[in-house]
Amino acid sequence: MLERIDHMVCVVPDLLSAGAAYERLGLSLTAESRHEAAGVANRAVFVGTDATNYTYLELLSVTDEVIARSTGRELYVEAVARGGSVVGVSFGSADIHSASRELGAAGYPAPIETLSRPDGSKVIDIATVDTRGAVPFRLSLAQYPETWAARYERSRAAGRFAHDFPLKRLDHLAVVAPDIEAATRFWGEVLGVPVHGEIRTDAMVIKQLKIGDAVLELLGPATPQSPMAARPAALASMAAWEVNGPLDAAVELARERGFTVSEPEYGVIPGTRRASIPAAELAGVGMQLLEYV
Repeated sequence: MLERIDHMVCVVPDLLSAGAAYERLGLSLTAESRHEAAGVANRAVFVGTDATNYTYLELLSVTDEVIARSTGRELYVEAVARGGSVVGVSFGSADIHSASRELGAAGYPAPIETLSRPDGSKVIDIATVDTRGAVPFRLSLAQYPETWAARYERSRAAGRFAHDFPLKRLDHLAVVAPDIEAATRFWGEVLGVPVHGEIRTDAMVIKQLKIGDAVLELLGPATPQSPMAARPAALASMAAWEVNGPLDAAVELARERGFTVSEPEYGVIPGTRRASIPAAELAGVGMQLLEYV
């Protein structure tokens, strides 16, 4: 049902300034695209090296609050009122209609909406899943009218991967689960995504769900006394990107461009080093830079 992580959605109050931060870092963004029928506009940062691992971060703003609310996008309006935030993840599906029927039969409605260009050509089919509270973010399925390979080649030809900052691929996203065991069952039994790996620390349990080339991490407390137990269930306002080349070089480059970057350290994931740019400097999405060593 879920082939890959297609994109992450971050709602921003001001699309122009949000995009400018990513451009200053050295990333190429798509031009602003307005979806008048939905009351929103967006820009996107595509990252990946081939058709199997590319994904994108969508920066989305509300252009018409009335239309956004009337089309079921109250979540976006509320996010703007809070100053913006990461609100959802969309997963690529090979057969969105079958997936929608299967989810509906299981008690999780997933109605399909088609977004089109002004000339009437289809952009995407999106099915937003009513997870009945099992997932603490807006979860949707996406299917495009072209293959993943064709979409990658078209995006590459349009210069969407022509960055001057060494992001290689999305490594993982993280979710603080309301109940990690119940969440693990939902992802496995309803969405068909089994646990791929598990990491335990003194404070935290991480269930790794491999979806395509990337991982979705479910985070939970290792003990009832862990600080994790007090964290509210939510999609983490962070994306972890593997860097192309040495981590230290990426850190130095980001600092030269005016960003605050933490000192490189060994990560929780075995065999990794990491450093981070805070969410406040990148329109609400923290950027973890990851190197496998």
